[in-house]
Amino acid sequence: MTTQIGTHQVESPEVGKEYVRGLDSNSWLLFTEDPAEDRPVVVRIDSIKNEVCHCTVTRKLS
Repeated sequence: MTTQIGTHQVESPEVGKEYVRGLDSNSWLLFTEDPAEDRPVVVRIDSIKNEVCHCTVTRKLS
């Protein structure tokens, strides 16, 4: 599944990195393998064009 995120919503957007949605916010943060991670979707940035990050959903956490 693919999606798009505005670059203003991502903390330091970088192609190839994975991000999760910040709790109670509209921002995306760098994903870590923290066992306490309870956010539902992880996306990988495939490309950045202008002010848009083109992403692929890489996993859905439970």
